[in-house]
Amino acid sequence: MSALKEHYQSAISELTKPGAPFETVRHDLGGIEYSVYLNAPKTFIELLDKGRTYGDQEFLVFQNERLSFNEFYRQVDLLALQLRAEFGVGAGDRVAIAMRNYPEWMVAFVAVVKVGAVIVPLNSWGLAQELQQCLSDAQVSLIFCDEKRLQILDPNEPEIPTIVVRASAFINDGNRHRFEDVINVDNPASIPDLSTAMTVDPEELAMIMYTSGTSGKPKGAMFSHRNCCQSLTNFEAVGAAAYICNIDSYNRHGQKGMPPRALLAVPLFHVSGLFSQFILNLRGGRCLVMMYKWDPVAACRLIDQEKISLVMGAPSMLLDLLSNSEFQTIDSSNIINMSAGGAATPSKLAERVSEKVPSALPGAGWGMTESGAAGTAFTGYFVNHKPGSSGFVNPIVALQFCDESGKEVPSGTPGEVWLKSPTVIMGYLNATDANCREFQDGWFRTGDIGYLDEDGCIFICDRAKDMVIRGGENIYPIEIEHRIQAMPGVEAVAAFAVHSEQYGEEVAAVVKVATGNVKKINANDIKRHCEATLAYFKVPSFIVITEVALPVNAVNKVIKSAVREKFFPELSAIYS
Repeated sequence: MSALKEHYQSAISELTKPGAPFETVRHDLGGIEYSVYLNAPKTFIELLDKGRTYGDQEFLVFQNERLSFNEFYRQVDLLALQLRAEFGVGAGDRVAIAMRNYPEWMVAFVAVVKVGAVIVPLNSWGLAQELQQCLSDAQVSLIFCDEKRLQILDPNEPEIPTIVVRASAFINDGNRHRFEDVINVDNPASIPDLSTAMTVDPEELAMIMYTSGTSGKPKGAMFSHRNCCQSLTNFEAVGAAAYICNIDSYNRHGQKGMPPRALLAVPLFHVSGLFSQFILNLRGGRCLVMMYKWDPVAACRLIDQEKISLVMGAPSMLLDLLSNSEFQTIDSSNIINMSAGGAATPSKLAERVSEKVPSALPGAGWGMTESGAAGTAFTGYFVNHKPGSSGFVNPIVALQFCDESGKEVPSGTPGEVWLKSPTVIMGYLNATDANCREFQDGWFRTGDIGYLDEDGCIFICDRAKDMVIRGGENIYPIEIEHRIQAMPGVEAVAAFAVHSEQYGEEVAAVVKVATGNVKKINANDIKRHCEATLAYFKVPSFIVITEVALPVNAVNKVIKSAVREKFFPELSAIYS
């Protein structure tokens, strides 16, 4: 065993041994044996209650608003009481959240879980069709939304009771209610604990989080209470290992006497924003400074003013931040950790962190919605020693690397990554075919291609699927291809990823038009056509229009690698 691996493994062994806080044991779940954290909370309700122990410490900063842990949970309890008494929400009911980052997002999330209902976070960047599809698929009985989402929901659909946050001029009309009015009705001096008498099975459904499938159609990832609890405990275990392995750096930072404060700059409807930032900091007693949307200049101001110590985001966001001229003018010396997630982490990011913020430990990891963000991770000097790697395998995660038939490939050989963990979701909602295809005897087929090196560090080197990851957002080209192909005069389309310094990847599309139409259809026409029904981040950044036939295989399927080589030859080496 190398010194690098031994150092990490020693920390993990100390944390997970019998009697340790993160002791792991073998446990049978549905006839399949997993490694689980023995001391993890049993239900999502129990897990989210830990933040109550921090009392009047500051928990949340949003623009000019500040909430202590006590004030946050006061709103949670008032809302939970009203959900049960006025809206009849109880065990098993599905309640959606469709809004951008607001404090009310977090309050609603915890309150819905508290009454035993199933929480359904929705992508607030999606357009009306996607939102309606998810609401229908999940059979949602109540929605929390902001005004923007209220405006884009189809008024012709059967109306679902809705609680609207931050309504500028909003009148209650029976099925629509102001959030402020809901939690301020008959404000009681003391609030009964609605969860004390509840009996919740750890295997019951706790959350449905939508993620795009291979067709681009969102699929509902179903999380049990156990999935959520094991996932959050895993974050805490990996964080403890990072502390042990970088203890000198953490001790130097601790000597400054500054309480830890995290910048929340990613959407809460992503598993990274929800689990690794909101809930992890809620349980850890750390203050969250929340941004409504990403803005590097605003982020610089908050890092300086609020003395931020933890910064997490997509690699493009962190590169954007570090290259901004404003960053050079602020005091960033309180930052102890800058970690990237949601997209492949370029090796230059760790170099840039070391150069611009010498006080910060770089971090990298790999995971996905379906694994509850569990997978691999490391922090600090490991990242610099293994550029391009996404870390060591998490304690309760098993990986195997397989060929297309599902047979394991030789050690160190790239193969499709299969993942087994108690954090892996129960399956997709209403998606029998996908469940049969992607879940097998406890293993989840991730669709990513990778391998472990001699130190047990993972390298993700390709994707079996054609997914494009633009700044942490998953984009499936087939959805774009179908949209463009619907235009008159278009005969074939190939959409795929191209490298982007700013976003990691962006979408390029090569459009084959009928002879004589090459001057009748231009790139702006295609972009406008896409913008009408696709979220802005899915609109192709680069478009080539041609009358030349696209390369196809024996069954007349476009060969995207050949298209890329022909029309974007400078990228052939990157994507080969």
